[in-house]
Amino acid sequence: MDARLVNRLLGKLTIAFSLVLLLPLLAAIAVDREHIWIFAFSLIASVTVASIFNIYGTQRPRQRLRVREAIAIVGCGWLLVCLMGSLPYLFLNPADPLAAVFESVSGFTTTGVTTAQSFNDFPPSVLVWRCLTHWTGGIGVIMLFIIIMPQMNSGTSYLFNAELPGAVAERTLPKIKESAMLILSVYFSLTLVEIILLLLAGVSLFQAINLALATMATGGFSYYHDSLISFDNVFVEIIAIAFMLIASMNFSLYYKIWRGDWLAFRNDTEHRYYLFILAVAALLICGNLYLTNYLPLGECLRHSIFQAVSIGSTTGFASDDFDNWPSFSRSVLLMLMFVGGCSGSTAGGIKISRLIILLKAGWAELLRTLHPRIVYSVKMGDKDIDPIVVGNITRFFFLYILVFIVLTLLISLSGISAMESIGLIAACMSSVGPAFGVVGPTSTYSSLPDWARFISIVAMLLGRLEIFTMLAILRPDFWRDKQNW
Repeated sequence: MDARLVNRLLGKLTIAFSLVLLLPLLAAIAVDREHIWIFAFSLIASVTVASIFNIYGTQRPRQRLRVREAIAIVGCGWLLVCLMGSLPYLFLNPADPLAAVFESVSGFTTTGVTTAQSFNDFPPSVLVWRCLTHWTGGIGVIMLFIIIMPQMNSGTSYLFNAELPGAVAERTLPKIKESAMLILSVYFSLTLVEIILLLLAGVSLFQAINLALATMATGGFSYYHDSLISFDNVFVEIIAIAFMLIASMNFSLYYKIWRGDWLAFRNDTEHRYYLFILAVAALLICGNLYLTNYLPLGECLRHSIFQAVSIGSTTGFASDDFDNWPSFSRSVLLMLMFVGGCSGSTAGGIKISRLIILLKAGWAELLRTLHPRIVYSVKMGDKDIDPIVVGNITRFFFLYILVFIVLTLLISLSGISAMESIGLIAACMSSVGPAFGVVGPTSTYSSLPDWARFISIVAMLLGRLEIFTMLAILRPDFWRDKQNW
C-alpha cells in the first residue's frame, strides 16, 4: 500500500469537496447571513484537512495507481466526504453528532431521508447544502475527483466504475477523464432542463432547483417532509416521472444518442427490461388499488405509475401515502426497492443488468441439468458475458442478501417490527429512503433510536459502495504493506 499516494489523492478529493462548499456559503451570504459562520468554519476545516493530507502525501507527479490504492481512495474518500459533509449540520446542532452524520450520509448516498421533524428545522443555506450533497452524491464525489486528478493507469478505471456501478457499465470514450467530463456535462444539462420545465409548471425557483437536483440524483429530497404530496400537481409529477426514468438509465446511452446513434436506445437490452418491469409493477398496483376501491381508476393509474417509477428508480418521491395502500401493492414496491435501476446510472439497488444475467445463468444451469453436454453462453444483448463476470455477479448477489439479512436482524434489536425492519434496510441499501410504518413516505427517521440510526448509516454506505469496497477496507490485511494486490 502506497500510503503517501493515497494521502495525496485524498487531499485532492478534499479540495474538490471544498469547491462544492463554496456554493452554500454564497447562498448564506445572499439570503441567510445569520448562518454564514457555519459554512465559513466548514470550509476552513475542509481546507485544513486537505493541507494535512498534502503534507503527508507524495509529491511525485507520475506514479502508478494500483487497484489496491484505488479501493482505499474510494472507501476512505466516501467516509471522509460524509464526515466532512456533516460539519454544517454539526455546527447547526452540536448536541446530536449522530444526526449530523446521518444527514450527510443520507444526502451523499442519495437516500434522501432525514432525522429532523421537519425541513423547516433547517435554515435556507443548509437546505441548499443538502440539495448539493444529493446532486454531487448522484454523479459521485469520486467522479468530480477524477476530473481534477492526473491520469494514473488502470487504477483510475476502478475509480470510474465505482461511481457508475453495475455489470455492464461502460465508458463512453477511451479516456476516463473525458468520459467523466462528458457524463458530468450531460448530468448538468439535464438538471438545467428540468429546472426550466418545473418553473413552467408553476413551481418556485428554489423548489424547482431542489426538485431537479434530487430527481437527477435519484435522491428524493423534497422541500416538504411528505415529498410531492403537498404539491398535488400532475404536471410536476409528469416531469418528475420523465427525469426519474432518464436518471435511472445508463448515461452512456445519452452520449450515443447525442452522437446520432439513435439505434443505441432501441438496441439496449437492459433499459427494455427495466421499462417492462416498471410497467408490469404499475399495472399490478393500479389493479390492486382499483379492485380494493382505494381510489377512482384515474387516480389509481396516476399514483401507481408515479410510485412504480419513483421506487424502481430508487428516487423515493411519493405522490400519495403508499403506507396506507393494500399489502399487495406495498409488497410490489418492496420488490422494486431491491431491483433498482440500470447500470451506469445514478440509481441504487441490485441493478437490472445483474438480475438479467442471474436469471440467464440460472436458466443455463437448468438446461445443463437436462442436457449435460449442452454448451450455453450467457448473453446481454448481442454480447457474451464472461463467466468470470457471471461468477462475480453471483457472489455480489449472495453477499448483498447476506448483508441485508444481518442488518435487518441488527436493526430489529432497537424494537422495530420485523416487516418495518425489512422495509427500512431495503430502502437504505437501495438508497430509496422512505419505506413503511415508522419511516413511511409522510414520516421522517426522527423517531428512530440511535442504534437504528447507526445501522441505517451503515446500510446506506454499504449500498452506495456496493458492499465490496467498504468490506475490503475493513479487513486488517488490506492495509498490510507486504500484501500483494
